[in-house]
Amino acid sequence: MAKKKSQSPLASYRRKKKSGKAFIGILAGLFIVAGLALIALWATGNLAGTPGWFATKTPTPTLTLTPTPVTPTNTATHTPTITETPTITPTFTPSAPFEYVVQEDDNCAVIAEKFDADVEVMLYLNNLDSACIINVGQTILIPAPGQELPTATPLPTDIRRGTVIDYKVRSGDTLEALAIRFNSTVDKILYETNRWRRSQGLTEIKDSSNLYIGDILKIPVNLVTPVPTATATRTMTPSPTP
Repeated sequence: MAKKKSQSPLASYRRKKKSGKAFIGILAGLFIVAGLALIALWATGNLAGTPGWFATKTPTPTLTLTPTPVTPTNTATHTPTITETPTITPTFTPSAPFEYVVQEDDNCAVIAEKFDADVEVMLYLNNLDSACIINVGQTILIPAPGQELPTATPLPTDIRRGTVIDYKVRSGDTLEALAIRFNSTVDKILYETNRWRRSQGLTEIKDSSNLYIGDILKIPVNLVTPVPTATATRTMTPSPTP
């Protein structure tokens, strides 16, 4: 049996060429389909990078800012502290007796200490005795600081014998000393003084009683002749003759 002749190279080449064209056609068709699909996606905006004129514009929300009311805060203003210069009130220093209205709980000692006054002078100025009986609301005279009792005026030399004078007791006075000073006697001073004290409703005094500053004594003057003070005589002792 005779063998079939082998195909010629030309036929083989033609067959391969036809196969290659078919493959290329299929591949080209696939590319065309793929390209159409991409174009469709791109046109509908479902593909990233789609132009804005094909895609449906999605409205962008606008942020509306609501202003928050701000409560103003008071800023503390520093006010400088003004230091006031103290006003110096001059201290009142009386140079003469002045009036004072007696207050509650006042007495002569308290008043004298308050105004740095001499109690004896205060009693003298207000015709008060040592009991210093004063009442609330009463106006009295207060001596100036350092003011002293006035110097006793000496009695006139021609004063009538037995004339009774008023005398205010001062510091250091005694009945004996006053009797000598006014040429009187202790008995006569007590008699006249107690007669006056009884008329005033006051207790009588005795020669042994203490005298208080400001007490009133009734002294009859020039009852006795003053005893002259003896003058000391210097005795000269002669020198022995040599």
